[in-house]
Amino acid sequence: MHLARYRHGGKVAHGIVEGDVIAEIAGDLFGDLERTGAMVALADVQLLAPTTPTKILNLAGNYLSHMGDAPPFTRPQPFLAPPSSVLDPGGTIAWLQGCTNLHYEGEMAVIIGKRCARVSEAEAKDYVLGVCAANDISEREWQNGATTNDADAQWWRGKGADTYSPFGPWIATGLDYSNLDLITRVNGKEVQRTNTSELIFGVDTLISFISQAMTLEPGDAIFTGTSGDTEAMQSGDVTEVELEGCGTLSNPVGFPA
Repeated sequence: MHLARYRHGGKVAHGIVEGDVIAEIAGDLFGDLERTGAMVALADVQLLAPTTPTKILNLAGNYLSHMGDAPPFTRPQPFLAPPSSVLDPGGTIAWLQGCTNLHYEGEMAVIIGKRCARVSEAEAKDYVLGVCAANDISEREWQNGATTNDADAQWWRGKGADTYSPFGPWIATGLDYSNLDLITRVNGKEVQRTNTSELIFGVDTLISFISQAMTLEPGDAIFTGTSGDTEAMQSGDVTEVELEGCGTLSNPVGFPA
């Protein structure tokens, strides 16, 4: 099942994507998904980020192929991005003032379906609403800098600036999130390819680990990490992140209005 949040006729609604139409549901995505009977063409709506998270947890170094010569971490390494960094499918990734080295990071996002605190790995799957594509946009100079003095002490803007957390286009439920192909493209050229089976720390481990210290709320997102090497983008580029069974998240890069 594909669950979407969208705007149509000035109204924000939630629904089930069925081919080229969306069946509206009463309430949000965290209830019984009762249909209202209203249907709308997918082409006639503006797709929004599937949820409005209270927080986003991003994972550093969760694919061996992204670690270079560094040894793998011995425990998950999550960091926070704020709700203000969320970007809708199709929205423009902003080339902000001072930005010089902006990178894509295609990822799988896990969406939490109910309040989650202090859960075991065995229990974790019961708290997953579904998964979708995500792009952990990263300004490398702010994040790392050419020298230690150039880098920010925290990744607050290198990873959490406005528009740096696009995810969507909708949430896919019921998939085996431990074995999904993940592909990133820039201007139609494939630049990343992996499978979520290559995650160092899998979804259930991540949810359990994070929930020991931080309560996850319905709609919160965990961006599970990126693979391989990434490269700088330019204003005018179009990024696509395709997650098997979940559709393709597409966002252009551009200067803010």
